[in-house]
Amino acid sequence: MSIDIKTASGRSLAPVVFLDFDGVTHPECCKTERLFTSVPLIEEVLRRHPFVEVVISSSWREHRPLSELRAFFSHDMSHRVVGATPVTPRQRAEPGPAAVRETECLSWLAANRPDHPWIAIDDVPWIFSPGCPNLLLTHHRVGFTQLNAAQLHSTLERLSS
Repeated sequence: MSIDIKTASGRSLAPVVFLDFDGVTHPECCKTERLFTSVPLIEEVLRRHPFVEVVISSSWREHRPLSELRAFFSHDMSHRVVGATPVTPRQRAEPGPAAVRETECLSWLAANRPDHPWIAIDDVPWIFSPGCPNLLLTHHRVGFTQLNAAQLHSTLERLSS
């Protein structure tokens, strides 16, 4: 898959960021007051890339409407949250299929932004294919960090050129 896609006019297609919550926008299993503490840092990077859209890939999408998910973002950023990935049905007693989150991201892209470059920010590598080049991995105990911000900015620069 080529991630440097251009339109017929030669302009790059805007990248899509698929965003997990637990382990990304805040540490996994954190206290309520620490929820979404990394969102300002993520938004800081996204403001430098005004055409990038955000799609929620977090399991929070299974229990909350998009309007509520948007409310976790600043007023100037919430309109850039354009959707949520489809939920792949799976049996609770059985582990999910390999690369289930990646499959959900690709399904959303196929239905909404075919051929757009993308990056997923997540803390769980096994729900993506091994070595997935589109995965920016965070540490579940910490969430999105300054190092991740530098990685995201660099990746978005590359995908937007």
